[in-house]
Parts: sequence; C-alpha cells; structure tokens
Amino acid sequence: MSSPTVQKGHICILDFGDRHFFVKAAFGEQVKLAANKSPRVHTTGLIGLPYGCVVEVVGNKLVRTEDDLMSPPLSALEDGKGEKEISSTQMTDNRDLVDSNTSQKIKQDDIQKMKEAGKSGTDIINELISSSETFEGKTEFSKAKYIKRKVKKYVLRARLVRCTSSTVCSLLFFKDAKRYMCLRPDSLAQILSYSNVYAGATVMTFDTIGIPTASIVERMGGKGRILAVHTSQDPPHKQMFERFNFDFRHQAVLKFVSGYELFQGAASESAGQGEKLEDVLGIERDSMVAQGWPVPLQDHTRSHLAEMESDKKREDFLFKRASRFIRKVTRPSLPETMDYLSSQVDSLVICSRHDPLLVLSTLFPYLAPSCPFVIFSEHIQPLASCFDHLKTAQSAIKLQLTETWKRDFQMLEGRTHPEMTMDATGGYILTGVKVSGKVLEVEKRGKLVGMGAAAARNSGRGAVRKKLKDMEEEEGRGKKLKVEGGGGSKGGDMSKGGGGEVS
Repeated sequence: MSSPTVQKGHICILDFGDRHFFVKAAFGEQVKLAANKSPRVHTTGLIGLPYGCVVEVVGNKLVRTEDDLMSPPLSALEDGKGEKEISSTQMTDNRDLVDSNTSQKIKQDDIQKMKEAGKSGTDIINELISSSETFEGKTEFSKAKYIKRKVKKYVLRARLVRCTSSTVCSLLFFKDAKRYMCLRPDSLAQILSYSNVYAGATVMTFDTIGIPTASIVERMGGKGRILAVHTSQDPPHKQMFERFNFDFRHQAVLKFVSGYELFQGAASESAGQGEKLEDVLGIERDSMVAQGWPVPLQDHTRSHLAEMESDKKREDFLFKRASRFIRKVTRPSLPETMDYLSSQVDSLVICSRHDPLLVLSTLFPYLAPSCPFVIFSEHIQPLASCFDHLKTAQSAIKLQLTETWKRDFQMLEGRTHPEMTMDATGGYILTGVKVSGKVLEVEKRGKLVGMGAAAARNSGRGAVRKKLKDMEEEEGRGKKLKVEGGGGSKGGDMSKGGGGEVS
C-alpha cells in the first residue's frame, strides 16, 4: 500500500482535470477513456510508474511524458515558436478571416488514421497547424486559444494519482454526490478527527457507503480492531476496499459483524434462535473445513468453465469462488461476535441512510464511557432528533451539531477569486462524548432493513406484555385495598351496598 510506484493489480486514479477514472494496472486490462470512436487503452504501461507522474494516451497505450506536464509546452507546438512570441502583440487582426470550413486541409478520417498509426497528440496538432490556411493570419492571442482548444481535444494527458481516503472521496463526490450521502473530503476529515481514530484503537462503525470505514482502516495502519456492523447477507463495500489496495496487514484489523447476529445475541427472547443460528453456522463451517482445499469441482461447474472464452474469465471465476469459500470459513460465529462486543469500544462512527436514532440506541451500550461518537447524515432533522434524545437522557456531553462548509478558490496570478459554482452542502455531523452510568432509552419507532427486524418485533411485544402485566397487578392491588378497607369500616354485609362494595 505504501509503495511509491504502481504495482500489478493496483487500482489507481487517472486525473484528466475535468474527468477522473478508476483504472486497474494489470496485464490484459483495458479501459475506455474517451467517447466516440476512441479505442480502448491498455493499462499494462502503468505498472512500475511512480505516483504523481503524467501519462499520455498514444494509440492504445499509456506512455509517461518527459515533461510531466498536464499540457504540452507551447514551445513544442507551432513549429517551435515559444511562449514569448505567442504572448507578444502584433499589428494583426481577424478582419480578413472567413469562416467557410475550407481552411483546414486535413479531414477527420486523416486524423483517425494518424491516431491508429500511434502518433502523439502533439504531432497531430502540429499537422493541423501546418495544414491550416488561416492560422498565420490570426492574432497571437487567437493562435494561443486555437492551440489550447486542439490540445484539449487531441492530447489526452492524465496525472497518476494514488487511491487514498482524500482522493477517493473527492472523486466519488465529483461523480455522484447523492449516492455517497454528499460526503466531501473535509467532512470525512472531521469524522476521523472527532472520532479520535488512532493506531491500536477499537472502533465500531455502522456505514452504508464504505468510505468512512475504509478511511479508518487506512488511518489505523494495521493496528487495532474495527468492528464493522452491516445489515447485508455478505460483508459490504468489497469494491470500495479494493480501491484502497489494502494488504493483508491492513485487512486483518477489519472484523465484519452481522447486524442480524448482533440483535439476536442482544435480545433476551431470541436466545434460542441465536443458538440455532450458531449451530447452523458451525455445522456449515465445519463441513467446509473438512472438505479441504482445493474443493473438487462439480460436473456442472466443469462444463461451465469449459464454455468460457478465455483463461482470464476462468481465472476470475475461480478467484471469486475461492474468495467466497475463504469468507465463509473465516466468518466469525455468534459467540465470537459477542466476544468482540464484550469489551466496549473506544469510538463509535455512524454514517447510515437508516434512522440514526435507532442505530445509535442499539450500538450506544457498546461504547465505553468517556469515549467519543460521531454521526454523519446528509439531512439535519435525523441528527436533531438524536441530539434531543441524548440531551434529554443526559447520556452524553459536549454535544455539537454542525454543518460542514467549504469554499473553493481559483488561485491564479491576478485572478484569485472564489469559484463561480460551489457545493450546496457537505452534510451534517453530530459529535459528543458518552457519560458513564447513563442509559439511552429510545422507543423503537421503526426497524432497520434486514437488521434485527425479528428482534425488534420481539422486543416490542415483550414490552407490551410487561406493561399489561404491570397494569393487571396494579388493578388487582387496588381492588384488594378497596375490599379490605370497606369491610373494616362498616362490618356489614357487602352484598347489601355497604362500604365494602367494589365498583
């Protein structure tokens, strides 16, 4: 993960300025970086290149540039003319230019042939300049503008960027902010700071987008433990963790905890079901371990492999099969999960599309006293409800509900100003510190999708039965007191309307 160069199988970012791509550096891997008739580009050339360098698309390959500049220098264009000559003013104007679409001799088919021949974008632009009948008659500023336009169109240069928490979060926010709950890099930095994540800590997360959990894994550096509570059948965000290129040391700190098992272990009325679940998981795991590895393929699997077109597809299929087998064998059982939760955690991070109040009330008991918690949401109202319940129950101190805000500036000489368009919001963050001895009691107003639904129902039914039982006992005590009190005052026959009559 800390290698200064791109390794085989690593996922990196190609930053074109206005576009960004996740690409995997591997033999035989191809990616489409441009629209229309542009060919797919091989990513094999990225292996061994240092992060931060600039690569250019030449034909169907990615080649490192000599100058490491996002745009080729103007001295390399227009037959060697330098920047000083282009920036100078001359007594020329555009009065004699006629837009007839006949000034350029090179056609689009000729440009496509040059691309297929492997010519670089700089060579193509030089050919366009030399074949233009009106280029020499333009002003120097028009020439520079013309060249910049052609560079943007024909020179595909990108900077090779390492996948980190900041770069991945920026790219995903740029591509689809709503899908990732409007989580910006500055919001992510505040989450990591307020949650006091450090190497060797024990952190519990409930994360439905994957970026905060992966960032915590990156910051802990392979030391400590992360209990990632999830509501899906299998551990989520596999693709997100692959983008960070984590090695085994970093992945070892991550322990996925099924929310279903968590609720089953926590609910008193579902203890029997928890034992049945553990029996099923134990039998399944023991049978898989007894099979050994490699697991013999069945006949239908062999026929399916034989029908595949290439060895790469067979390799990918077998790799996924092996990964699924390993996940099932190493999946923590219910007692192991409860053992993880027996010792309270040092920090709690919630970043969920579910109701954060229900999630907080469930996970709050596992947080040690005097330890911080952070809740992130793209809406303020759910966090306001959490703030009100925590304040009323006196379960936490130093409660803060803030909106993250950031302003981007254009930094150019003589032209420094805020960007014309900015993001409306980067989400809201609720932070606080748990107080010892205080219990957060929240009415279960809903349920989490796929997480403890049965436990929530059982818990609600149990509360209703207990309430009815208390009411019956209280009513019985009231009747007994009235009967005893009436008989003592009159001493007469209760059936004749004496003081002992029970209404």
